[in-house]
Amino acid sequence: MTTGAEGVPGLQALQAPDSILEPKIGAMITVYLNGGGQPLQLVNSLSNSYVGMPEMCNLMSEWSLEFDIDPVEVIQDVLKEQLMERFDTESVDKSFMDGSLTPPWLMDMIQQPFWRSVIYELSEKHQKSQLLNFAIQRISDAGYQGEIASVATASTFVNVFSGVLLDSLDKLREEDDVGLLERLPDLIILLFRLMKTDRGLPLKRISKELESGVLEKFNKPPLVSTLRMLLAGASSTVASAISAILQSRVPSPGDVLLLHRAYSSENPPSMYFLRDPDFFEIMLSSIFVPSLEGGMVKQDHKEKYLWLMAYAASAQENEDGTTDVTEVQTTYEALSALEDTLSKRTAGTDIIPILKNLLVAIETPVVSMALLYWIQFVIKETSYIETYFRSHEVPVPLLLIEEMAYKHPLQQAEIFATLVDFFEAPLELNPEIMMTYRKSILDRMIYLMQLNYVMPALDYVRVRVRKMDQSLGLHFVKRVLEMVEGPYSNKFVEAMGQMIQEIIEVIKKSDAELAVRAWIDEVFSQPVDIEAHNTPPASTSSEAHSTLTDAGLSTIQELKRRLDEPRR
Repeated sequence: MTTGAEGVPGLQALQAPDSILEPKIGAMITVYLNGGGQPLQLVNSLSNSYVGMPEMCNLMSEWSLEFDIDPVEVIQDVLKEQLMERFDTESVDKSFMDGSLTPPWLMDMIQQPFWRSVIYELSEKHQKSQLLNFAIQRISDAGYQGEIASVATASTFVNVFSGVLLDSLDKLREEDDVGLLERLPDLIILLFRLMKTDRGLPLKRISKELESGVLEKFNKPPLVSTLRMLLAGASSTVASAISAILQSRVPSPGDVLLLHRAYSSENPPSMYFLRDPDFFEIMLSSIFVPSLEGGMVKQDHKEKYLWLMAYAASAQENEDGTTDVTEVQTTYEALSALEDTLSKRTAGTDIIPILKNLLVAIETPVVSMALLYWIQFVIKETSYIETYFRSHEVPVPLLLIEEMAYKHPLQQAEIFATLVDFFEAPLELNPEIMMTYRKSILDRMIYLMQLNYVMPALDYVRVRVRKMDQSLGLHFVKRVLEMVEGPYSNKFVEAMGQMIQEIIEVIKKSDAELAVRAWIDEVFSQPVDIEAHNTPPASTSSEAHSTLTDAGLSTIQELKRRLDEPRR
């Protein structure tokens, strides 16, 4: 409550410009009169303070129409100009952000395009305003993500940024060829910038998948890979050399020497351009995989090949733009040590004498990948398994692969693909030995499941179980059920249940039946949520949801029914 010059409460409020037009003018007059104010002074205050701003606005509108000018636009421009000049973040936040509910007037403003545009401009100028940031979130919630894509504060909140990104991707899906070409550069730049953040590795995978899709559809590998690197800032020389290697799948000494010269200079390009999974595979295979394709790399060139891989794997860009190469020499020496060890041994011979050196090599991620490529060649292209595999022992290469999966989780996908190749590769073994060999491969897949690489392994065996020997499926089911514990995700329950049903008659004749029934009882003990149809995929029991959907429950019920049927 305010006090006027004569000490009468409410007088100062009555003397404010256009006070007579205030919505609460009746209450203001009552306070004044009850406080001892004089009626004549009341009339004088109201009349003297009258400015007539609404009438002036009406008059200006009439004049605007006379000159064929939209009066609404004129008034809005004036309002926006005044707000830009007079907006006080501190006083506004203090006045409007004390309550927990969204002010009704703010929701009304959000529905109007003009006021949304004002909020966007104000938020750019006052990025720390709680009210404006709150308004941006509410605008996003109201479905206007497309409008706030260029607003800086939109990236402050994860839910707002996610909404804007999803909206942008959804628009890409609906574009025609011309519109897609216009929008794609923005998407490429966005992915590139996100990839350079601390948690940007998954975005690199998305970028690579998009690139692979374009290559498959349009069959233009040089164009796509070169365009990607040029957009990211690579020089035409570096982009052409890397693209040539990716296209030919055989690195020419000229291209490698050119890249070595560029990256060993005082101002090297970003190592990002070298960090392509295909590029790593081609370069490492050219050194570590014995092959006649492209001929053997000369010894004086090998050093540059290995150094380039060491640089790509271990150099780091600092925030100030400089490059940290402290780990490059150590990585280079590890690669060189493995190359020296393997070059002195004929591929396909006994590995035991060099096992100690190989275990040391596994410690370094890029060297581990080089060894994995060598093992792939040894198993698939030599007679190593036919010569050295014994049914009572696990092949040494598989034990090495197991160690790689444990040491380097990011290599598990490549390791799983390698195990699949080994499982399906035809070998000259008698049926009993072949069965034992494939069981040892399945055991490595089960070990990957222990390391949280669950659903890819489970889905592979589930799809293959009809075509493989039923004893292999029985072995897999028994080992997995002995290993896992609840609660189980719906995806795991459905996949395991479907696989067990494929070999149910064999299970009912074996000691695995007890394990299956115990697992079913454990699954039934989980809470059931019939409404939960959209549970996200879980890769491990530790990530599993504790409730079953109707689909998961139905799978288990059908499995139990079949178990209870009389044996055929």
